[in-house]
Order: sequence, then C-alpha cells, then structure tokens
Amino acid sequence: MLNVEQHNKFSNIWRNIVFCFVLSLFVVAGFLFSKYKSLEAVSVVEVEQIKQSDDLIQQGAGDVIVSKPTVNLKLPELVAQLPQPQQYTADRVIVKDVETGIVLYAKDAYKEWPLASMTKLMTAIVLREKPVDMGELATVVDQDLIGTHMYAGDVYSRDELWKAMLIGSINEAAVTLVQDIWGSQEAFVKRMNEKSLELGMIDTAFFEPTGLDSRNVSTPSDVAILLSEALSDEVIAKTLQTQELDLFSKQREKKNHIWNTNWILLGWIPSQIEIVAGKTGFINQSLYNFTGRFKGDDGRLVDVVIMGADTHEARFTEARDIVADSLDAYTWPQ
Repeated sequence: MLNVEQHNKFSNIWRNIVFCFVLSLFVVAGFLFSKYKSLEAVSVVEVEQIKQSDDLIQQGAGDVIVSKPTVNLKLPELVAQLPQPQQYTADRVIVKDVETGIVLYAKDAYKEWPLASMTKLMTAIVLREKPVDMGELATVVDQDLIGTHMYAGDVYSRDELWKAMLIGSINEAAVTLVQDIWGSQEAFVKRMNEKSLELGMIDTAFFEPTGLDSRNVSTPSDVAILLSEALSDEVIAKTLQTQELDLFSKQREKKNHIWNTNWILLGWIPSQIEIVAGKTGFINQSLYNFTGRFKGDDGRLVDVVIMGADTHEARFTEARDIVADSLDAYTWPQ
C-alpha cells in the first residue's frame, strides 16, 4: 500500500497531467478560433472583390464584356418555291447571301468536283502574299501547257502576266508568275493547300496552280468561300472586273487582244442582275464551271457557284437564272 507521501506525490502528477491536457485544449481552441476569424476575414475580402468585379462589369471597365453583343442580321425568309434541281444541267450548285452567309439554294453543294481554272482564284490569293514589284519583267516558262496567246520565251511584265492569268485565264501566265515569284511550284502548291485549310475549305485539294489537273477538286460550298476571299482583295477584284487586255510580244512582234472569259461581264450573256466579278473554268473532266458575285436591285450581294454545266453558255445562263430565282423566292426583313 502507498503511504501518505507517496499518495500525495502520485496525485500531484495526475493533477499536472490533467492541467497540461486542459491547457492544450485551450491552446488548440484558440488557434482554431484565430484561423476561423482569418478565413472569415478572407471571405469578406473575396466577397468584396466579387462585388467590385460586378461593379466593373456594370461599368464596362478594362476588357470586361458588359453585356452580350447584339446581332442585327436580317435573315432571309423563303416565301416562294425554288426551281427543282433537274431544271439545271450543272451537277453542283450553290447560291449564298453574302451578308448573312445563308445558303439560298443548293444542289449537291458539298460533293467534290474538278475545279478547272477556278483554281486560279487561289493562285492569285497566294501570289498576293508576297509583295513584289509588278513592273519587273519575266520570261514565259517552257512547259507543255494547253493555252493561247503566250509562248515560251515571250517576255512580259509581272503585271501583264497577272492580268492575263485572271482576265484571259491563261495557263502560261499563271505558271510563269509562280516560278518567277515563288521559285518552286511544289512550295507554292503546298501553300495553296495550307491556305485552303485556313479558310475552312476542308473538301478542297490542289496539285498545281492552273486547274489543268483534274485532281484539283473542291465543292460549291468551298468555292463560295474561295470567291469571297478573292473578292475581299481589291487588286484581285479589280482585275476580275476588267473586260479586256492587249498583250504585245516584242519577241514575235505580235499583239494579242484578250477578252475576259466571263461573258456576263462582257454583256454577251444578257442579265438584268448586275455582275460584280467572276471566274470561269473548263477541262474535259469538269465540263463548264463558273463562280460569280451578283448585285440585286436593292444592293444585296449574292454569290453563286456552277460546276459541271453542259455547255459554255449554260454555266452563265444557269448562274444568272438561279440567282434571279433565289432573290425572287426570298424576302429580307426591313
């Protein structure tokens, strides 16, 4: 048994242990309370920051968007029946409202077809990426190309070659410009395909810059994008709007007069709707292609793509007629 002294010593030890335990509880409780107050203070700051952010949003400070942007596009409404697809000889057709991007008419508009010389729209776009002196002279390349008016060894300014390429759709002019400015047709074609993807033309492929290769393919939907991009460049648009061109070869001492291949622009195909600009294309595999921009009486712009029409004239008359029918079949809210 413990004596009194031992008993008192044992009791003092336990009292000290209990006292330390209770003191520890108070310390822990105090620490937790201080942390809580700190968190509470932080929360108050965060809430205040959120309120300030809300105030900034309301005031439009910095790059904060105050409200959703208001879109006032006036979408066209179909109010009359459109022609049946079999009414047109073209295999592929699309008509688009330029302002809204709405497709007004389509016939197999997302199926591939050989581009032919509509390829030269992309050729022009990529050539424009390199600023050069268009007054410098270049010698027509010696390649076995189908074409007229130009012959290997002829010397013209780059500007003359540029106009010949887009106005008369002359293949030798296109290849000569590519070789002269880029130095490599392979690098140029690679850039053509890169540019296609950048524009969202995912169903388009290029193998050379003239359109003579039937592997150059696209869809009416993609060609409409191509036309829009080309006409956004004032230099390309102005050239496509030029009706004729005189070329003089000093080497052969011969002058050639070149007409624009767009017969609507020349007035050889009558049209009540104004043509802004366009580009033709033909090889045996594609038949007759045409893409153009028209302007209605109210100033409304409409793009059309015709691919695979049966005859030279049909590509123009069908483009004209389907644009007219589309404008008549739709109304645009005032």
